[in-house]
Amino acid sequence: MALNRLKKELNKMEKTEIIKLISELYKKVPEAKNYLDIYATGETKELAEKYKKQIEKYIYPNGRNMDLRETEARKIIRTVRKMKITELNVELELHYVSCCLEIIEDFGYWNENYYLALGKMFDNAINGIYELGMQDKYNEKIMSLSSKASEYGIELDY
Repeated sequence: MALNRLKKELNKMEKTEIIKLISELYKKVPEAKNYLDIYATGETKELAEKYKKQIEKYIYPNGRNMDLRETEARKIIRTVRKMKITELNVELELHYVSCCLEIIEDFGYWNENYYLALGKMFDNAINGIYELGMQDKYNEKIMSLSSKASEYGIELDY
């Protein structure tokens, strides 16, 4: 259904029907619940921690074969980006970069696509930081990540 058609249908509904619909979405669709929680409270910290744990689960190696599943971590971040909550995106993107740098440091992991994805994620975070005008808040973390990356020949420019 197109957004315009949805809007027309919603305009036909009574307020109580819309409240019931949103309540059902809240109960049945986890992403809707997350979005509505942030919409109602403005608080992203708890949700950021939840997603950070999921990202870590995929980035850190699994099993003896050192199976890296960072693409799954990137899927989580892409899904969260759809909520259009820039500060949450920045937190997760910087966490992703930090975790990937730990993998490089701990295991000496080298893969060109891995490095490219890490750089792209860092750039997305930087763009979000500028969009929010929060350079002061993130400056120390950015400088630390950039410095650590340079030790491994990775340029993360800020």
